[in-house]
Amino acid sequence: MRISFATAVAGWTMIAAILASAQQSGAGSQNATRDQAPQNQTSQTSQSTSSGQSNTASQTANQSANQTNAEASFKCKNPADPRRRRGECNDQEFTLDETLARGWNELRREMQRIGITPTASYTGALQTNATGGHDQVWSYAGLLSLGFSADFEELLRAKGLSAYVGFSWGTGSYLSGSLNATIPTSGLYAPTYYLGEMYLQQKLLKQKLIILAGRIAASYGFASLPVYANYVTYGINPDPFSLGANDVTFYGPPPGIEWGAQISYLATPKLQLNGGVFNTNINSANGANHGTDFTLQEGNKGMLVIGEIDYLHNQSSSAKGKPGQITAGVLHSNNSFPHLNNPLLRSNGYTGAYVMGQQMIFRPEGIGSSRGATIWAGWTYNSHNIICPIPSFWSVGASYQGLIPPRKNDILSVAVLRADGSKFAAPENTEGMLEVNYEWIHSRYLAITPHMQYLWGLQNQKGPNAVVAGIQLGITL
Repeated sequence: MRISFATAVAGWTMIAAILASAQQSGAGSQNATRDQAPQNQTSQTSQSTSSGQSNTASQTANQSANQTNAEASFKCKNPADPRRRRGECNDQEFTLDETLARGWNELRREMQRIGITPTASYTGALQTNATGGHDQVWSYAGLLSLGFSADFEELLRAKGLSAYVGFSWGTGSYLSGSLNATIPTSGLYAPTYYLGEMYLQQKLLKQKLIILAGRIAASYGFASLPVYANYVTYGINPDPFSLGANDVTFYGPPPGIEWGAQISYLATPKLQLNGGVFNTNINSANGANHGTDFTLQEGNKGMLVIGEIDYLHNQSSSAKGKPGQITAGVLHSNNSFPHLNNPLLRSNGYTGAYVMGQQMIFRPEGIGSSRGATIWAGWTYNSHNIICPIPSFWSVGASYQGLIPPRKNDILSVAVLRADGSKFAAPENTEGMLEVNYEWIHSRYLAITPHMQYLWGLQNQKGPNAVVAGIQLGITL
């Protein structure tokens, strides 16, 4: 598919207009905001030395709550953005200077006073294959995401109970389809509108135990690292795409979603236990009826079950060391899947596993700073390769925030991904990708990410390799 000239012009006109309006909104206040974000919000409670004694008392009173919420803050760096929103974001407060649409801030404040928090964001990516493919293609994909959370502690005096519902509207074209690429160059292509996650959340035991139930996405609660959000490719953002390529019911919206329940328990400040059960309706997972296919059984059977352990290293508010995370999980589905080499034959289920971790290794400004270098790696495996097109997938990478001293919040990232296809599937499932990007953080609500991707192992092309160049725009509205 090719993007029209008018669509491309419209997209870049929008970018120019947003940059112009943002520059006029007050350079002084924006620079102060930029210098503060996105460091740990728990360290920002003291705003001036003149109120030192009262702030110290407030910090002492809130120390226990901050300790409990440190893990959630690490996993939810932008609670104002509803795109691929994790459950940890629901009760994370955000200031309205993290959003662009200040014209409706008063309405948002009034809604927050009664326990309702609306969020919105727009993400768009313009990409082209500089080399590789049958023809050069310009592709633009955009995704508008909306979310509403309701705090029933405010509305109904139900302590710890909240609800969330999300929506999306996508437009554009799909460059990976034109390249016949296995690893998606972007995760924004989801044309038309969809109902997203819709669930109730209950927090218990001083917020250490979190229970979600309703229409929820396995991919938004499991098998992910915070550093994955720094990348454009859908290969690792929000999680290794092989898990969904092998079983579409793992994917999150858009387009599809499943009925399910999820539980998370912070056993110690360093150890979190997670578990989930999800329905296996393929039609619902593929976004039937714009995400409103609520049927449990449509030829499917059984359930997808996931168990995960997270080791949270130096993530408490008082930790002096550099933060990190190690995640390991097992997933099993007893649904029926067609054989890759003969769709008329079916096998009952699969078992898979994943291991991933990230660790900050350099922090030039010391304790409390988010500037510095982080390395990470991940691996997924599936035991039944006659029904799973990508039984093995691995990825490694690094991110550096603030490499250029005047740009303290910009992030330079590099990643290498490798998908090893099943011997029973088409050969193009085996593929590799290198991504290098630079996320330019204009403000807490606007980021622009130029990027380059190199794909090798492509099949049925003029050449086996392709170079993709592009730029991504992210706006929190």
